[in-house]
Amino acid sequence: MSNIQILGAYGAKSAKGGSSAFLLNTHHVLDAGNLLRPLREKSAVLKSIWITHSHLDHISDIAYILDNYYEQRTEKLMLRALPETLAILKEHFFNHKIWPDFSEIPLADGSDMSLGYEAVKPLESYTLDDDESIYAFKTDHTVPSCGYVIQKKKTSVLISADTYSLEGVIDMVRKDESIRTLVLECSFPIALFELAKASKHLTAQLLFERLKPLEGKGLKLYINHLKPSYENQIKEEIKAYQKNWDVHILDDGDIISF
Repeated sequence: MSNIQILGAYGAKSAKGGSSAFLLNTHHVLDAGNLLRPLREKSAVLKSIWITHSHLDHISDIAYILDNYYEQRTEKLMLRALPETLAILKEHFFNHKIWPDFSEIPLADGSDMSLGYEAVKPLESYTLDDDESIYAFKTDHTVPSCGYVIQKKKTSVLISADTYSLEGVIDMVRKDESIRTLVLECSFPIALFELAKASKHLTAQLLFERLKPLEGKGLKLYINHLKPSYENQIKEEIKAYQKNWDVHILDDGDIISF
């Protein structure tokens, strides 16, 4: 059995919790909205951050890992994402204006540069460790974005990250019979439908309407990315619309076992 730990479960940082981040194993995380607080010195041994898209709530702690653990790190930190996402990070984040470009700064021991980039190709499988792998699939957001499927032997977890359409999710579940667990977003209350639509996020009503093709398949459903200001309202609406879905709303520190 494999575990994924939720480091950041919310759609924004708040006093209660952190924004999107998942610990896949000792050396790999998916997104970087909240890494330093839960991982602390373990941040120094991370090798790869698999990024869904370029929005700040999914990338912010990349900067602080490189800053706080510069002397402790002995290996280049690889950012793996769609090519469009990497281009945005290079131009607008690690550009010596918003933050130093650590791809031009050597590690403290001089063995390599501190930061590297590798583009991922949708549906191409990459190794996480001896018996775990990961592949990306494109999603529907306001910037180029993807979700990821994490596979261990014959079982997989699909993490959508931010998306307005679930067509990609449904397509992946139909193609990959190993997917038994979904982690999907629900960011806004129904009253803010227009904001959800404009920012390409889901409400509870939209989420469960779009999940109808997958009803009755016995999938586990975890929900994340609730906006903290509307958390209680969104939870009530999820309960009202979930019908026969077995739903768990994620919090920082939760574990998904598969």
